[in-house]
Amino acid sequence: MPRIDEVGSFTSSEQLGQLYVESLAGAERAKEGKHYTPAVLAERLWDMTRSALGLPRGKDRRLPGLVRDPACGAGALLLPPLREHLRASYKDDPAITMRSLGSLIAGVDMDLWSAWLTNVILGAETLSTLARVPEARRSPVPVLATAGDGLEEGREKAAATIMNPPYGRLRLADDVRAGFAHVLYGHANIYGMFMAAGADNTAQDGVLSCLVPTSFTAGRYFHKLRGHLGEMMPMHAVNFVDGRNGVFNGVLQETCLVTFRRKPPRRVRITRSNGHVENVGEVPVPKGDGLWLLPRESRDAAIAAAAARMTLTLETAGWHASTGPLVWNRRKADLHSRPGKNRAMILWGADIDGGEVHRDATRDKARFLALNVKSDLNVMVLEEPAVLVQRTTAPEQSRRIVAADLSQEKLDSLGGRVVVENHVNVLRPTAAVPLIPRATLARVLQTRTMDRLMRCISGSVAVSSYEIDSLPLPDARVLASWEGLDDLELERAVALAYTPGAKIERQQGSYARHHTGSLP
Repeated sequence: MPRIDEVGSFTSSEQLGQLYVESLAGAERAKEGKHYTPAVLAERLWDMTRSALGLPRGKDRRLPGLVRDPACGAGALLLPPLREHLRASYKDDPAITMRSLGSLIAGVDMDLWSAWLTNVILGAETLSTLARVPEARRSPVPVLATAGDGLEEGREKAAATIMNPPYGRLRLADDVRAGFAHVLYGHANIYGMFMAAGADNTAQDGVLSCLVPTSFTAGRYFHKLRGHLGEMMPMHAVNFVDGRNGVFNGVLQETCLVTFRRKPPRRVRITRSNGHVENVGEVPVPKGDGLWLLPRESRDAAIAAAAARMTLTLETAGWHASTGPLVWNRRKADLHSRPGKNRAMILWGADIDGGEVHRDATRDKARFLALNVKSDLNVMVLEEPAVLVQRTTAPEQSRRIVAADLSQEKLDSLGGRVVVENHVNVLRPTAAVPLIPRATLARVLQTRTMDRLMRCISGSVAVSSYEIDSLPLPDARVLASWEGLDDLELERAVALAYTPGAKIERQQGSYARHHTGSLP
């Protein structure tokens, strides 16, 4: 719905929606998880939806059935399908076209004003069609959006459910949580609930299309949702969105456009976009409630595809990761710069880099913990060798996995016991003889291939213990062959396990440029 402003230019329908969202108080936007969908992403998501529906490219087609947005906001996602339908129906009787819109376009939003604005914006798009209806046959512009709960069950099944749902954790009433128990674990995130409800409210041959954070593809909190979607409505295609800062104000999570359908393709097509669409590659359709391996760059597509076929994980190979127990701001009074009686050295995330455990001077003001709590010796203290992995890396760091071996020799040099801060993951053996020894594991995690593999698991700078436990590994015979290899040999062997030969040569060249010597 254009309007002429003070300088005579026009405000488009998309701009009007953006103005409304920006007019909301920051606290309200944060609490409700409200954000505006840029036009370029709305168009891209509709293109992906059309493809999943099997509509031919390059030609406008009438909508094959109901397109619903259960969290419509200002209607940005409904504009592309409405516009296409009106263009494709131009030669039809405009009166019939207008009457049919109510069964083809539907928006729902909890915010009464959002629903009203969506009706204004979508209604404005129909005015040129309405103008072609003889005055005697004209009816009011149909109401296409209503105020209500987008999670409500029992709605008419849609041919396409399209959404940019609210996000954020929330506390649910017991009856509501029970209704979503099949897709919730721990904290409830509302965007995951919308995805589950959207799948339930989509027709048998329909498509679910979402603009959401990528966190649902990994992590323990979303494993039930992955299992539900993988069984009920598998992934069809995914597009990773570059430059997410500025797309959603205050949202730093990696963002994706993703489509699901009950009859998935044999392989999932993966793209990324930042002004233009770049093909990344294809991987097997993710199944089950485990990690969904999705490469963010074309060079990682082969790694993700190979890893998806592996049945062994770090956990089943005899290792378990846990988060360091020390939350420093809960023990401020017990932090000290010097050693003393009943004090143990603290290992911080900054102490884990370069493949070695060291003492970073920036943390020396809080280097020791006084073991004053009765449970400290059982809970806080680490007295055996382990592999340490930074739990959070900075966006500017070149590596996602930053690991180091805490050997017995190193542990002894630190006083025989340490306290690990909660920005570090601790990997301990769960078997007397793990399939991969500790020192070898630490070196494997430092390889470029494993770092690229982690980037296929999560776009976040956080590396959770769940994701480490779930890292796919080759079989025991291959793991055994890695022991005793020097650094360059190990780099090449790990690459061989995860990457077809054609890709390995390029990786070898890349590795050699950053290290002295060359790969054998």
